[in-house]
This record gives sequence, C-alpha cells and structure tokens, in this order.
Amino acid sequence: MNVVPLTLDNQKEAKKAILSLGVTKEGTKILSPKSVFRSFKVQGIRSWEANILKQHLLSLGSDAAVERNALIKDIETGVLLFGSISQLKKLCQKLKNQTKRLKILSKQLSESLENSEKTSYNYRARDKSLRINKPIICGIVNITKDSFSGDGLLSKADQPSLGLKKLALDKVSVMVKDGAKIIDFGAESTRPFSRRIKPQEEINRLIPVLKAVRKEFKSLIISVDTYKPKVAKAAVEAGADIINDITALKSNKITSLIKKYNLGCVLMHMQGNPQTMQVNPSYNQVSQEIGDFLRKRIDYCQKKGIDKNQIFIDPGIGFGKSKKHNLDIINNLYQFKALGVPIFIGLSRKSFIGDIIKKGPAQRLGATIAAQIFALTKGANILRVHDVGQTKDAIKLFSALVKK
Repeated sequence: MNVVPLTLDNQKEAKKAILSLGVTKEGTKILSPKSVFRSFKVQGIRSWEANILKQHLLSLGSDAAVERNALIKDIETGVLLFGSISQLKKLCQKLKNQTKRLKILSKQLSESLENSEKTSYNYRARDKSLRINKPIICGIVNITKDSFSGDGLLSKADQPSLGLKKLALDKVSVMVKDGAKIIDFGAESTRPFSRRIKPQEEINRLIPVLKAVRKEFKSLIISVDTYKPKVAKAAVEAGADIINDITALKSNKITSLIKKYNLGCVLMHMQGNPQTMQVNPSYNQVSQEIGDFLRKRIDYCQKKGIDKNQIFIDPGIGFGKSKKHNLDIINNLYQFKALGVPIFIGLSRKSFIGDIIKKGPAQRLGATIAAQIFALTKGANILRVHDVGQTKDAIKLFSALVKK
C-alpha cells in the first residue's frame, strides 16, 4: 500500500488520472469535475448576498470565506468562493432562483468556469483560420532604427529600397521554418520614451516589405503593429490579416476596418502612451484593473460586430507597468482566461527581465525563455518573440513534460 500525491489542475489531467485506474469513460465524465477545484473572488456585493452564497456552498459540501462584519451587518463586501467544478456549477444553478443580482452573478460565474476550462480556440483572421490548442509562436519583425531590442531592420539595411525587402524576407523565411505561425511587423518603435513618426513615414517603411512578404508567403498570417488608421488601412490593402493595436481599438476607423474585412485584432492594455507610460505607473490591483479593461474592450468589439474568435487579448507587459506590476500580471495570467479569448503576450527581451538579471537586451534570451514557459503554465496561448527557433525548442520540451 502506498499514497501518491497528485496535482490535478484541470479536467484533462483529472480524466487521465481517473482513467488510469480502469474507471469507465462514463464514470470518468462524472468524476472529473469533482476532482478539480477552483476559487473565485466576488466583490461589490451586499452582506446578505454573500451569506446566501456561503449557505448554498455549505449545502453542497464546500464553503466560502466572508468577513466577520458581513455576518451581522448590512454592508458592501466581498466573498471568496471555492469548491470543485461540479459544486460551483451546482451553485450557479441554485443562484438562478435568486434575486436579479444573484442571477447575473450566476451567469458571470458560469461563463468564468467554462472559459477557465477552455483549451482550444478557433481564431479567424481575414480568410485564414488558426486552431489554437497548443502554444503558438508569433515572430517579431521590426522595420525600425530605434527598437529597444536592437533588431530593427532599418539600422541594417544599406539600400533601403532593396536591402530592406531582402532582410525582411530572409528573416521571415527563417522564422517560418523555425515554427512561427504569425509574423508581427512594426514600423514605429513603441518602446518607452520613443519618438512618434508620421503615418506616411510608417507607411513608407512598412508597405514595400509587407507586399514582398505577402507575395512570397501567401498562407502566412501577417500581423501589423499599429494604432494609426491610415497605416492600418494601407497594411490591409497590402495583405495584413491582423491589426495589433496598443490602444485596444481606440480608433473607430480601425474598428470599422476590422469589421469590414473580418480581420483579426489584438487588444492590448496600456496605461498612458509610449512617451509617458513608464513615468510612475500606478494601480490599486493591477491584474484586476487590466482584466476589467480588456472585458470592456471585448464587449465594445462585439457591439461593433467583431466576433470573439477574431480577438486576442494582451495585458501589455512593459506598457505603463513597473517591474512589480509585470511580475504580478504574469503570475495572474490565468485570471484573463475567464474572458474566453486567447492570451497573446510579449515578454521577449523586455526591460523588467533586464532589471532582474542585470543584462542588456541581447543577453536576455535564457531569462526570456524562462518567463515565456512560466507564462504558458499560467494560461498564455501566443508568445510574441524575437528568437523563434529557441522558443520552439523550449515549447517542444515543455509540451512533452506537460503530456508526461
């Protein structure tokens, strides 16, 4: 006789463990939701509502944490719900017979439970589709002179009209061969304190490269990192499939463009703008505030006719965040899974990594990969990277370990 500890983080792991005992598929389907536990913090409810939640969970064999004053006073409070997936689903059913506010909570909790268990997405970008059921790599191509990472192609192109295209094509070719499914092009640096350039200059840098890449790689998913409507329109006409917008579609013109052409989009969170964002960034609860922001932007997109399967969300590491904020966000990435869309994240060579290991951008590969793999364990789906081949190798090993 022996006792073996297990960590069952999701129903897939639970099913595997249960099936290994010889339990039938029917029995496994019933037991797996009882084997995985989840916790949710609910804020902004009245004490009597919190007590109803606690009593229901007690009746289901679980419990909830409620502050002492909420047991004896009518106050606004919060509550920590915890239980197996099965118990929490039953709680949602019970709340459907309660007040309007608790019915709304039932819906929100049910959606969060469903989304937190989601392991596969079908992403659409223009005429292309991408099945996301394993980590996806997005390669970075900077057509700039001043990118923080030091890899801007403009600084290397001795013949801008010819050399730039060749440099870009060669780089894209290697990235695609190494496993990138998406290539993200940027012609204006958005590093902290970077200089803005005029839309026409951005177009002049970007479009010749984009046309050449589109001609050579017809099935490649091409993303363009811009927040300027004029640039976005030119990029779409040149064959772009995704608009990666650091302002999360602040421009109605870009929103209309995405709707018209069924483009994919990346909604990113940023506090301030590139010129000011790293001047004392401040939050009360950084991950929660970003989650609330992204939820509102997803709702905005849906109201404008953009489907959820056209959306990536990006918490914007380094965009108006301190080192402490960035570490908090990465640790709590799983919270964003509740929004029901793939998590797109850029950690590659970022300054918070340099702050920790005390090395420049060119020496941050090992630490970058460590951060990226950790992000995958927390729920990231798409990694935006400079070093595609090395990232692919790391993901391959990570995936083998996860599958065991």
